[in-house]
Amino acid sequence: MDKWRLGFALLLLLTSCMDNKAGTEILMKIIDKQPDVTRICSNETLNVIMLIVCKISTQRSRGEECRLLYRHGQNFEHGCDSRFTLMKENQTVFLHLTNLTQEDSGSYTCECVQTGGTYKLQLNVTVEGTESHEVTTSPTEIHFKLSFYVLIGVFVVLIISGVILGFIYVTKCSRRRQLPITSPEIITDPGNTEAYMAAGEIEPYSIFIQTENGLYSTSKINLNHIT
Repeated sequence: MDKWRLGFALLLLLTSCMDNKAGTEILMKIIDKQPDVTRICSNETLNVIMLIVCKISTQRSRGEECRLLYRHGQNFEHGCDSRFTLMKENQTVFLHLTNLTQEDSGSYTCECVQTGGTYKLQLNVTVEGTESHEVTTSPTEIHFKLSFYVLIGVFVVLIISGVILGFIYVTKCSRRRQLPITSPEIITDPGNTEAYMAAGEIEPYSIFIQTENGLYSTSKINLNHIT
Protein backbone atom coordinates (compact mmCIF):
# COMPACT_ATOMS: atom_id res chain seq x y z
CA MET A 1 0.00 0.00 0.00
CA ASP A 2 2.83 2.35 0.84
CA LYS A 3 4.42 1.63 -2.54
CA TRP A 4 1.23 2.64 -4.33
CA ARG A 5 1.06 5.86 -2.36
CA LEU A 6 4.69 6.64 -3.14
CA GLY A 7 4.20 5.95 -6.86
CA PHE A 8 1.07 8.09 -6.96
CA ALA A 9 2.91 10.96 -5.24
CA LEU A 10 5.77 10.75 -7.73
CA LEU A 11 3.28 10.81 -10.61
CA LEU A 12 1.62 13.93 -9.23
CA LEU A 13 5.00 15.59 -8.78
CA LEU A 14 6.02 14.78 -12.37
CA THR A 15 2.72 16.06 -13.71
CA SER A 16 3.11 19.24 -11.69
CA CYS A 17 6.59 19.81 -13.08
CA MET A 18 5.40 19.31 -16.64
CA ASP A 19 2.47 21.66 -16.10
CA ASN A 20 4.84 24.33 -14.86
CA LYS A 21 6.85 24.09 -18.04
CA ALA A 22 3.86 23.84 -20.34
CA GLY A 23 1.27 26.47 -20.88
CA THR A 24 -0.66 28.70 -23.24
CA GLU A 25 0.37 32.18 -24.25
CA ILE A 26 -1.95 34.65 -25.94
CA LEU A 27 -0.43 37.46 -27.95
CA MET A 28 -1.98 40.27 -29.94
CA LYS A 29 0.15 41.80 -32.67
CA ILE A 30 -0.40 44.77 -34.96
CA ILE A 31 2.02 44.52 -37.86
CA ASP A 32 2.48 45.89 -41.37
CA LYS A 33 4.24 44.71 -44.52
CA GLN A 34 7.58 44.46 -42.72
CA PRO A 35 8.72 40.91 -41.83
CA ASP A 36 7.66 39.70 -38.38
CA VAL A 37 9.19 36.88 -36.31
CA THR A 38 7.53 35.22 -33.30
CA ARG A 39 9.04 32.48 -31.12
CA ILE A 40 6.69 29.50 -30.80
CA CYS A 41 8.86 27.07 -28.80
CA SER A 42 10.94 27.28 -25.65
CA ASN A 43 14.59 28.10 -26.18
CA GLU A 44 15.80 25.69 -23.49
CA THR A 45 18.51 23.54 -25.02
CA LEU A 46 17.60 20.49 -22.90
CA ASN A 47 14.10 20.33 -24.37
CA VAL A 48 14.01 18.50 -27.66
CA ILE A 49 11.31 19.63 -30.07
CA MET A 50 9.23 16.62 -31.01
CA LEU A 51 6.33 18.16 -32.92
CA ILE A 52 5.12 21.57 -34.10
CA VAL A 53 1.71 22.26 -35.59
CA CYS A 54 0.63 25.76 -36.62
CA LYS A 55 -2.92 26.45 -37.80
CA ILE A 56 -3.49 29.72 -39.65
CA SER A 57 -6.94 31.14 -40.33
CA THR A 58 -7.17 34.56 -42.00
CA GLN A 59 -9.87 36.84 -43.36
CA ARG A 60 -8.73 35.93 -46.84
CA SER A 61 -9.34 32.20 -46.27
CA ARG A 62 -12.80 32.88 -44.71
CA GLY A 63 -12.47 30.34 -41.93
CA GLU A 64 -10.43 27.73 -43.77
CA GLU A 65 -7.12 26.75 -42.16
CA CYS A 66 -3.71 26.03 -43.59
CA ARG A 67 -1.04 24.23 -41.58
CA LEU A 68 2.67 24.42 -40.92
CA LEU A 69 4.15 21.17 -39.59
CA TYR A 70 7.43 19.96 -38.16
CA ARG A 71 8.35 16.49 -36.86
CA HIS A 72 11.56 15.60 -35.08
CA GLY A 73 14.17 14.43 -37.55
CA GLN A 74 12.20 15.63 -40.56
CA ASN A 75 11.97 18.79 -42.61
CA PHE A 76 9.39 21.53 -42.29
CA GLU A 77 6.10 21.03 -44.12
CA HIS A 78 4.67 24.34 -45.25
CA GLY A 79 1.01 23.91 -46.16
CA CYS A 80 0.48 27.67 -46.53
CA ASP A 81 1.93 30.02 -49.11
CA SER A 82 5.48 31.32 -48.90
CA ARG A 83 4.53 34.27 -46.69
CA PHE A 84 3.94 31.92 -43.73
CA THR A 85 6.95 29.78 -42.80
CA LEU A 86 8.69 28.11 -39.87
CA MET A 87 12.37 28.77 -39.28
CA LYS A 88 14.74 27.17 -36.77
CA GLU A 89 17.44 29.14 -35.00
CA ASN A 90 19.41 28.54 -31.77
CA GLN A 91 17.60 25.28 -30.90
CA THR A 92 14.16 26.87 -31.14
CA VAL A 93 11.59 27.56 -33.85
CA PHE A 94 10.03 30.84 -34.99
CA LEU A 95 6.99 31.73 -37.03
CA HIS A 96 8.11 33.98 -39.87
CA LEU A 97 5.56 36.29 -41.57
CA THR A 98 6.33 38.48 -44.60
CA ASN A 99 4.44 40.78 -46.99
CA LEU A 100 1.10 40.52 -45.23
CA THR A 101 -1.97 42.54 -46.18
CA GLN A 102 -5.07 43.50 -44.23
CA GLU A 103 -6.81 40.36 -45.51
CA ASP A 104 -4.16 38.28 -43.71
CA SER A 105 -5.41 39.44 -40.32
CA GLY A 106 -6.72 36.55 -38.26
CA SER A 107 -5.91 33.78 -35.79
CA TYR A 108 -2.54 32.02 -35.75
CA THR A 109 -2.34 29.05 -33.35
CA CYS A 110 0.87 27.05 -32.84
CA GLU A 111 1.52 24.05 -30.57
CA CYS A 112 5.07 23.03 -29.79
CA VAL A 113 5.52 19.60 -28.17
CA GLN A 114 8.86 19.27 -26.37
CA THR A 115 10.32 16.76 -23.95
CA GLY A 116 9.68 19.27 -21.16
CA GLY A 117 6.03 19.87 -22.04
CA THR A 118 3.72 21.42 -24.58
CA TYR A 119 3.78 25.10 -25.34
CA LYS A 120 0.77 26.63 -27.07
CA LEU A 121 0.77 30.06 -28.67
CA GLN A 122 -2.44 31.86 -29.57
CA LEU A 123 -1.48 34.75 -31.84
CA ASN A 124 -4.09 37.28 -32.92
CA VAL A 125 -2.67 39.24 -35.82
CA THR A 126 -3.96 42.56 -37.12
CA VAL A 127 -2.33 43.85 -40.29
CA GLU A 128 -2.68 47.53 -41.03
CA GLY A 129 -1.02 50.31 -42.99
CA THR A 130 -0.55 48.39 -46.23
CA GLU A 131 -3.47 49.53 -48.37
CA SER A 132 -2.93 53.17 -47.44
CA HIS A 133 0.36 53.07 -49.37
CA GLU A 134 -1.21 51.57 -52.46
CA VAL A 135 -2.26 54.04 -55.14
CA THR A 136 -5.61 53.05 -56.63
CA THR A 137 -7.46 54.96 -59.31
CA SER A 138 -11.22 54.62 -59.57
CA PRO A 139 -13.04 54.79 -62.95
CA THR A 140 -14.50 58.16 -61.92
CA GLU A 141 -11.02 59.61 -61.37
CA ILE A 142 -9.85 58.21 -64.70
CA HIS A 143 -12.84 59.79 -66.50
CA PHE A 144 -12.22 63.12 -64.77
CA LYS A 145 -8.54 63.14 -65.72
CA LEU A 146 -9.35 62.20 -69.31
CA SER A 147 -11.92 65.01 -69.58
CA PHE A 148 -9.44 67.45 -68.09
CA TYR A 149 -6.78 66.54 -70.64
CA VAL A 150 -9.30 66.81 -73.50
CA LEU A 151 -10.32 70.31 -72.36
CA ILE A 152 -6.69 71.37 -72.19
CA GLY A 153 -6.14 70.04 -75.72
CA VAL A 154 -9.17 71.92 -77.08
CA PHE A 155 -8.04 75.11 -75.35
CA VAL A 156 -4.56 74.83 -76.85
CA VAL A 157 -6.01 74.22 -80.34
CA LEU A 158 -8.24 77.30 -80.01
CA ILE A 159 -5.30 79.46 -78.98
CA ILE A 160 -3.17 78.26 -81.89
CA SER A 161 -6.06 78.76 -84.34
CA GLY A 162 -6.65 82.29 -83.03
CA VAL A 163 -3.00 83.18 -83.46
CA ILE A 164 -2.95 81.85 -87.04
CA LEU A 165 -6.19 83.65 -88.02
CA GLY A 166 -4.95 86.88 -86.46
CA PHE A 167 -1.71 86.65 -88.40
CA ILE A 168 -3.62 86.09 -91.68
CA TYR A 169 -5.92 89.04 -90.97
CA VAL A 170 -3.03 91.40 -90.21
CA THR A 171 -1.22 90.29 -93.37
CA LYS A 172 -4.26 90.98 -95.56
CA CYS A 173 -4.82 94.39 -93.99
CA SER A 174 -1.21 95.38 -94.58
CA ARG A 175 -1.45 94.31 -98.22
CA ARG A 176 -4.61 96.39 -98.77
CA ARG A 177 -2.93 99.45 -97.36
CA GLN A 178 -0.03 99.06 -99.78
CA LEU A 179 -2.26 98.95 -102.95
CA PRO A 180 -2.64 102.36 -104.87
CA ILE A 181 -6.10 103.88 -104.70
CA THR A 182 -7.44 104.99 -108.14
CA SER A 183 -10.46 107.18 -108.61
CA PRO A 184 -12.17 108.64 -111.67
CA GLU A 185 -11.14 112.07 -112.80
CA ILE A 186 -13.35 114.84 -111.51
CA ILE A 187 -14.14 117.53 -114.09
CA THR A 188 -14.42 120.84 -112.39
CA ASP A 189 -14.50 122.95 -115.56
CA PRO A 190 -17.40 122.19 -117.93
CA GLY A 191 -15.64 124.14 -120.67
CA ASN A 192 -12.67 121.80 -120.68
CA THR A 193 -13.87 119.57 -123.52
CA GLU A 194 -10.58 117.72 -123.86
CA ALA A 195 -10.70 116.56 -120.28
CA TYR A 196 -14.38 115.78 -120.69
CA MET A 197 -13.69 113.60 -123.73
CA ALA A 198 -10.74 111.92 -122.03
CA ALA A 199 -12.95 111.07 -119.12
CA GLY A 200 -15.59 109.74 -121.51
CA GLU A 201 -13.19 107.26 -122.98
CA ILE A 202 -12.77 105.64 -119.56
CA GLU A 203 -15.83 103.47 -119.30
CA PRO A 204 -17.94 102.72 -117.40
CA TYR A 205 -16.85 105.30 -114.81
CA SER A 206 -19.11 108.25 -114.16
CA ILE A 207 -18.03 111.81 -114.85
CA PHE A 208 -18.33 114.21 -111.97
CA ILE A 209 -19.08 117.84 -112.92
CA GLN A 210 -18.96 120.59 -110.38
CA THR A 211 -21.54 123.36 -110.77
CA GLU A 212 -22.46 126.32 -108.71
CA ASN A 213 -25.10 124.36 -106.88
CA GLY A 214 -22.90 121.38 -106.13
CA LEU A 215 -21.33 118.23 -107.53
CA TYR A 216 -23.26 115.82 -109.70
CA SER A 217 -22.28 112.95 -111.98
CA THR A 218 -23.17 112.02 -115.51
CA SER A 219 -22.60 108.77 -117.36
CA LYS A 220 -21.38 108.67 -120.92
CA ILE A 221 -21.65 105.65 -123.20
CA ASN A 222 -19.27 105.66 -126.14
CA LEU A 223 -21.25 104.42 -129.13
CA ASN A 224 -18.13 104.14 -131.26
CA HIS A 225 -17.18 100.96 -129.41
CA ILE A 226 -20.56 99.28 -130.03
CA THR A 227 -20.54 97.14 -133.21
